[in-house]
Amino acid sequence: MRKTIIGMLLATSLLVSGAAANAADINVANSLVQFNGTPLTTSFSATLGAGNKGLTFNEIFGVEFLRPAAFGASVAVLGPFFGLDITGFTLSNFNTQTTFTTGVPDVTLPGFDTWVLGAFVPEGRYLLNVLGTVTGTHGGSLGGNVNIIPIPEASTWAMLLSGLALVGFAATRRRRNKDTEPPTGMFTA
Repeated sequence: MRKTIIGMLLATSLLVSGAAANAADINVANSLVQFNGTPLTTSFSATLGAGNKGLTFNEIFGVEFLRPAAFGASVAVLGPFFGLDITGFTLSNFNTQTTFTTGVPDVTLPGFDTWVLGAFVPEGRYLLNVLGTVTGTHGGSLGGNVNIIPIPEASTWAMLLSGLALVGFAATRRRRNKDTEPPTGMFTA
């Protein structure tokens, strides 16, 4: 219930702010995904129907980070035959509406309109925006993936480093004790 209400509030605020800024002719708001520390992979998609040729769109996907994370996303439209042209791919801060990071076109897939972005993101709410233009008379579809991996906290790093130090100390001590003992079994009578 809470996620539904948050999603509806997010969608309403995005539509109102998008209309006020006149950034796009079509705004599509998806549900809010909440990242709580467990690695997360999810997908998003949008279909813009017939009669929208020449209009711009802004596909919006909300992500809330409850802890810092490594964030990666990609979005794709298959070739010019499917009626959409992606012109921008950004991750922006929800509260300040400023761009946090900007995606780049992926040129490794000729014939595909594919964009990728990645960043280390602190906790907070963010919006993943896919901007573009409808080029086909029958509209078109786009789809994307989001991958989120937690960044270990400082206490986790401290435990890891102290564990490695203990293992190194034990190995050094074992080696030192082994060097002081007389060899056994080397000389037999």
